[in-house]
Amino acid sequence: METTHVPTVSGHRRLIFTAAFIIIFCCSASAAFSVFADTLVKATSATASQVALTLTLYQFFMAAFGIISGRVIDHASPKRLMYVGGFIFGLGWFLGAFAHNIWFLYFAIGLLAGSGNGLLYNPALLTTLRWFPEKRGTISGLLLGAASLGPLVLAKVGAWLCATMGANGLMPIGAAYLILIWLVGWLMASPTSPTSTTATPVTTGKSPKEMMGSLNFWLLLLLFAIACTAGIMLIGSLSSIAQIQLQLTPIVAANFVVVNTLANFFGRMITGRAVDKLGETLTLLVILTLTIIGLAGLRFATSIAMFTIFLIILGVSFGGVLVVFPTLTGKTFGQKFSGTNYGIMFFGYAIGALIGPQIATLSMNQAAGTQAYNGSYLVAIGVAVIGILIDLYLIHQGIGRHTATTD
Repeated sequence: METTHVPTVSGHRRLIFTAAFIIIFCCSASAAFSVFADTLVKATSATASQVALTLTLYQFFMAAFGIISGRVIDHASPKRLMYVGGFIFGLGWFLGAFAHNIWFLYFAIGLLAGSGNGLLYNPALLTTLRWFPEKRGTISGLLLGAASLGPLVLAKVGAWLCATMGANGLMPIGAAYLILIWLVGWLMASPTSPTSTTATPVTTGKSPKEMMGSLNFWLLLLLFAIACTAGIMLIGSLSSIAQIQLQLTPIVAANFVVVNTLANFFGRMITGRAVDKLGETLTLLVILTLTIIGLAGLRFATSIAMFTIFLIILGVSFGGVLVVFPTLTGKTFGQKFSGTNYGIMFFGYAIGALIGPQIATLSMNQAAGTQAYNGSYLVAIGVAVIGILIDLYLIHQGIGRHTATTD
């Protein structure tokens, strides 16, 4: 069994964790966008689908700049990224208030806010994980819990600002993001910096080129995309599904979004602990199995109680996907280039986020009434089954096995 050197627990790394928690909380900003969607449709004179494309661009630039920021933290301190990324991120949301045509909206929120997110998210997460080598899974779960809590707060605040200020409500949101990130960004430091005393430099690991030349990388990328697709394609249409399948009003159906968000949060907490106890690939096997159970149960749900139970199962399982892959990438390909490598691996999430909602929409059959989404459930289950087969192969290859730690 491998052993991992555990650094002395210090107040300094707790401060780094706190800073990263606040930064990742802000990075869940896309939740605020949904409440401004109708207002932005009117402001830009664009269609709802054209405005929705803003988030697709946002996620693309987030993933692209995640590679760039990952390369930076592999060779330098992340502090500058926090300042630069915080400025671009906050500016993008601030300028969204002035979007009077769709192209400016794409530029402000799609390009600027998305790229700013990419400069912040991966460095905050991966830098903190390097300070906690003995419990990477747990820390990953806690940090990504911030990304689950963010939508609960940001959607409420965003809805109030939209109702009182219209599109101008994006200005205080952008300003708040910039201020919060700059207030804590100075705390972010690599454990290999000259001033750190709690961790040793990482000197081994595959380069991005070596990683991308291996079969395991492509299998993991595909697995990441599959695991995200299976959850996103249904959860992304959750309100519509509840309205059609259970014949509910939009207001009542919106409660399921809150239920899913809370389940997502607790799923990330649980998954973090599971990764440290079971290893990443075995945890993924549990996640994908629960995903199938949740999807199958939702397909046959005819009451609010039954729908809620299986939605919680699906929300808990889907919440854990993003927790697993930062640690799995580092464990499989080493820590030396983990920033760049995970930035590349993160495109798996971007792929899932792009195609998941499209599959749900295309497989929906409006003529089927309350069973309109039955086809979507079956496609999502089929995708998850493929994910299980890939994961079983990786388990057989010894990828992502649990390793012992010593104090």
